[in-house]
Amino acid sequence: MRVCGLPQAWRGHGTWRILDTDFGCGQRFVALWQQWAHDPAAPRILHVAALATRLPQLSSLHDVLRAYPALADYTDELTRQWFGWLPGFHRLSLHGGRLHLTLCIGPPQQMLRQLQFAADTVLLGMGPPAGTPPAPDALCDIWGAKGLARLCRRGTRMALTGVRPSPPMIDMLVQTGFTEPQAHTADTGADTPQGEPAWSCEFQPRWQLNRTRSAAQPAPVAAGHCVVVGAGIAGAAVAEALARRGWKVTVLDAAPAPAAGASALPVGLLLPHVSRDDSARSQLSRAGARLTWQTVKRLCSAGTDFDNCGVAELAIDRVRRLPADWPPQGRSWSDDTLPPQVAQSLADAGAPTGQALWHAQGGWIRPQSLVEALLAHTGIHWQGDSQVHHISCVDRIWHLWAADGTPLAQAPHLVLANAGDAPRLVESAAEAVPGITGLAPLTGLRGQVSWALHHPLDAAAMPRFPVNGAGSVIAHVPHPSGTAWYAGATYENANAAPEGPAPAHAHNQAQMARLLPASQASLAPGFETGSVQCWQGTRWATGDRLPLAGRLHAGDQPGLWVSTAMGSRGLTYAVLCAELIAAQLGGEPAPLPHRLARLIAASRAR
Repeated sequence: MRVCGLPQAWRGHGTWRILDTDFGCGQRFVALWQQWAHDPAAPRILHVAALATRLPQLSSLHDVLRAYPALADYTDELTRQWFGWLPGFHRLSLHGGRLHLTLCIGPPQQMLRQLQFAADTVLLGMGPPAGTPPAPDALCDIWGAKGLARLCRRGTRMALTGVRPSPPMIDMLVQTGFTEPQAHTADTGADTPQGEPAWSCEFQPRWQLNRTRSAAQPAPVAAGHCVVVGAGIAGAAVAEALARRGWKVTVLDAAPAPAAGASALPVGLLLPHVSRDDSARSQLSRAGARLTWQTVKRLCSAGTDFDNCGVAELAIDRVRRLPADWPPQGRSWSDDTLPPQVAQSLADAGAPTGQALWHAQGGWIRPQSLVEALLAHTGIHWQGDSQVHHISCVDRIWHLWAADGTPLAQAPHLVLANAGDAPRLVESAAEAVPGITGLAPLTGLRGQVSWALHHPLDAAAMPRFPVNGAGSVIAHVPHPSGTAWYAGATYENANAAPEGPAPAHAHNQAQMARLLPASQASLAPGFETGSVQCWQGTRWATGDRLPLAGRLHAGDQPGLWVSTAMGSRGLTYAVLCAELIAAQLGGEPAPLPHRLARLIAASRAR
């Protein structure tokens, strides 16, 4: 990588951002990974956004990794994440969450248009081998050169390898702001095979860059101090994402302990949404599920805090059908052919399996365990019993105050992740700093879950995997007193007076009878004797049931960010929203294409 100035160029930086226009077989990425991992002066965080029309098979990637034995300890980490390569963006979190690989699968120019960051280094693959035609939409015309230039900052160095740049390509690069490529060989210090040339150039336009570029790519914010309000999944995920990048984070919450709101749910499901047209909601859910599983497996204990065991979804209230042209890559996410042991278990429970789906990347998670693991990072300071009454801003520093005027915390950056109370604090912040965008209205939805410890007979009657469709049933969950089952949840207007546990139990029992009739029959005595317990919490959602995540400030206003309105998919969206906020703060490649990130933007139309 010396041809593009690495590793010297990244030394002294906390984060380095690389755009690779051709992932290929992964050789270049793995070589870069090893160089970064074994450089004591390397940046804390390395981002690689790599374009690919298709990805190598896992066996081919293992062949590449075998040439780098120093990375052997991380092979399993990569293997677990190597699945489901549908068109679009896929974020892989490697090396303890410090190396982020964003794979952008699709036509190169389309993928470039969906990226929103300023690269520090560009690795430009020069296209297919000699004698083969270029791929459709390849980066070999003026539009491709302009797409690359849009993702560069002044001084970005680009390495060109593989083929001598032609005069027309040199002209295109110069027209779009790059210097004329200079040749390098192994004899001149380039890390290329003896005699094989490579070229490099820099983005140094002779003109002033326009303001549109600055608005689309705000300058990265150096790691500093940030206050996060809210210690549920949303707030804890933001705090950990920032702390992992070197930030000092203070987390405030009105409750005396973390995860006191909806995140206190005893156990929750994580599975992708399915739609016939593979809607934006479905794509967002897969991106979120991928990131959440990466985080949970990095921080929590398998079998105790989570189980990535798969989830069966039955066509009860609505039919979920896969897209008609669903490819094999998508079936590693969701399949309409049930594994034989799953089909048999559902049949034993009396379940209606017509048009059922199997989500291999689904499972259950204890939200409270995840929150505690996220907040355990050494860069996070937790502060309970800290209800924020109002916000002020002095000299670009946010100040948060209690109702009696006691100062709670202060920092240049503020993230509101306090669910249904976020709109109130946004209004308070807008009074302090005019021009801040208000939030879309939120609706509170109370949910009640029925649960009890297993007895031998009902344990044998219930599937070992969760079942979703009319509410959900999660059985065989470890509990300090044995194992437990959970069923629910209800959807009630949070503004209405709660009816108590009896109606909720009746609702959950009826839903369970539709999902797993034989299993429900074995549990009926517990409902009749009153041994079934109830958990209650409130989720907050927008009208379109998508979260609100990202910046609310504009221009040079003080930094105000929001992560809220997760609804009943907090486990799906919280980590995704946290990574999106961290990317916007640090000028990093986002985990989502721009078209999807806009759909969950906190500043979207009210």
